[in-house]
Amino acid sequence: MHIPVRTDVRIHRSAVIASTIAALAALGAVPAHAASTEAAGTNTATAAGICGSGYTQIDSHAFLDSTTELGRVYLLYNASTKSNCVVTLHSSSTSGFALPTGAWLDVDGDGKEQAKAQGTYSSYAGPVRLAAGGRCVKWGGMIEAGVGAYTFTSPWEHCG
Repeated sequence: MHIPVRTDVRIHRSAVIASTIAALAALGAVPAHAASTEAAGTNTATAAGICGSGYTQIDSHAFLDSTTELGRVYLLYNASTKSNCVVTLHSSSTSGFALPTGAWLDVDGDGKEQAKAQGTYSSYAGPVRLAAGGRCVKWGGMIEAGVGAYTFTSPWEHCG
């Protein structure tokens, strides 16, 4: 009896880890946000630390695979410089893995193209900074794990 073996299937390590974490979290064996530091590393960076002095968080959006957070994009603002900053951070389940990651920011009516930082990163993408005093911004980010690509772009918002 001959059993055919598929040779065209590729298993991505990050997909296996993310799926395993999600399954264990669903069973209550591991908190949904937790991951083995051996398997995925630990991301100690913060969006405010990456953007720099004077920036405070005004919004964020999580990239979730079921109940597992894969990453989060942050929008920050510096009142003294009237500038926004966007950073996409890997979560503990993806930190340490070189994954396609991006952050972008656009200022309404400034006559410039969208600014972005996009590439393969193991902890975060960005910072992307633009002056936005008195204007609305459209911001977002993405992360692509073996389980899929997750993208977020806000509407024009946070005007002023």
